[in-house]
Amino acid sequence: MPYPDRQLPQQNEVFLDHVGYFVADLDAAGNQLERLGFQVSQINVQTNADAAGKLTPSGTSNRLARLRRGYLEILAATHDTPLAAQFRNQIARYQGLHLIAMAHDDIPGQRERLMKSGFAMQSVVQLDRKDVTLPGAPRVAWQVLRPEPGVMAEGRVQFTKSLTPDVLWQDHLVAHPNGADALTDLMLVSNDAAEATERFARYTDKPLRLSAALTTVELERGRIVITSTDNAEDFLPGYKAGSLPYMAGQAIRSRDLAHTRKTLTEAGVAPLVDKTNLILLSPSDALGSFMLFHDASVDAPWQVLTDLKNG
Repeated sequence: MPYPDRQLPQQNEVFLDHVGYFVADLDAAGNQLERLGFQVSQINVQTNADAAGKLTPSGTSNRLARLRRGYLEILAATHDTPLAAQFRNQIARYQGLHLIAMAHDDIPGQRERLMKSGFAMQSVVQLDRKDVTLPGAPRVAWQVLRPEPGVMAEGRVQFTKSLTPDVLWQDHLVAHPNGADALTDLMLVSNDAAEATERFARYTDKPLRLSAALTTVELERGRIVITSTDNAEDFLPGYKAGSLPYMAGQAIRSRDLAHTRKTLTEAGVAPLVDKTNLILLSPSDALGSFMLFHDASVDAPWQVLTDLKNG
């Protein structure tokens, strides 16, 4: 379906804003994303602002690959805080994708809705810092709403609102050698796909689309795709069930897939699947989770991948 071609949601829209890789080494992870053709920021220490505006470390630091629509985040624990402890518990299961962030215009309103729907939620926090990787170290800030630990077994599934979008998504920051343009889809593998599907539909308050192998939560921009272990083993080359649930991969739209292919070839990266409209990279090449580049003509990339296997 056509998505709104803008960065921020309006009214009750929900956008897939970004995904986060939990890693042990920010330098090594950033180098690998650069090898795949992404422009990656330098390291920023994440901080929270209290009511008086005082900034304290949240417990993690990050690097970003900003896209024209959405972004990829790599995070590592760098301080001793409760958030860092949650991070270490997650990365003990596997290194890879552990964070889904969905954008909404009214974060306090989403907290009220989710609490009424039976989800235990933390208080809304404001992440506030100076981006020391940009000239003049401009202020960047977000509102973030996270569930209480254990509410979403898949990892850190949060809502967010960027308060400084013009700083975050500057034109020169979203240009990538590999042609990556937009974050479109997140793939989850669950040992109870039916339960996860029902829960994510309630969590997002968005409709579902069903197929033989996949269930899709349709956001106004982006999708959360859920499948079972058996189905994942069928259409994801080399997939073997490990620690579940598993954020198995994300899909990225390319402005020019031929250019993406050329960039990967020059870097010596061999795709698992290489078709006219799709390129699938292995978890070993993509920080622990599958990465699916797709042409702009592809509406539902994970579904197209399953159709290739079943066709």
